[in-house]
Amino acid sequence: MGQKRFLTILGVCLLAACASTPPLDPSAPVAGWGESKASAIEVCKPEGQRAYLDQLVCSDGSSPAYRRVGSFGSRNEVPKNLTKEQEADLLQALFTGRALRPGEKDHHIVDGYELSCGQSKRMIYMDMYHCSSAPPKQAPAGFTLRPKVGAQADKQPASTGAEAAQSRTAIGG
Repeated sequence: MGQKRFLTILGVCLLAACASTPPLDPSAPVAGWGESKASAIEVCKPEGQRAYLDQLVCSDGSSPAYRRVGSFGSRNEVPKNLTKEQEADLLQALFTGRALRPGEKDHHIVDGYELSCGQSKRMIYMDMYHCSSAPPKQAPAGFTLRPKVGAQADKQPASTGAEAAQSRTAIGG
């Protein structure tokens, strides 16, 4: 077979494969997402946590029961031997609601929630300090999201650094 014929056949096969591949569904469940502190689901404030949890749908179509288990510490290990300036910057990021800089490690405190679908229980982890991001449109594996309706569908609750720190204390964190 000549090289030109081979490339033509290869091109046709690749086009056929692309045409038969369904587009990625942004609301499709994401394996591993929310199952560890490092992969915590990013929301804004306790209200954002509850709004997200209220959107989850179990595989049987029911809404999961959920309860906050508690705070599970920093999302990523805090480096040792920080300078005073680095410590101050880290604290500012933690307590003022400052958006993370590109490439900056996330050291926010992560909360754990136990979700129950019938007799099945599992833990998911949430980081409520991401008020500069849109609410998540994905669900952890085993769940789907009920569509949001109304004007608030793509908005996180407004937050200031002081509100974030007060919210943290208000829910026992």
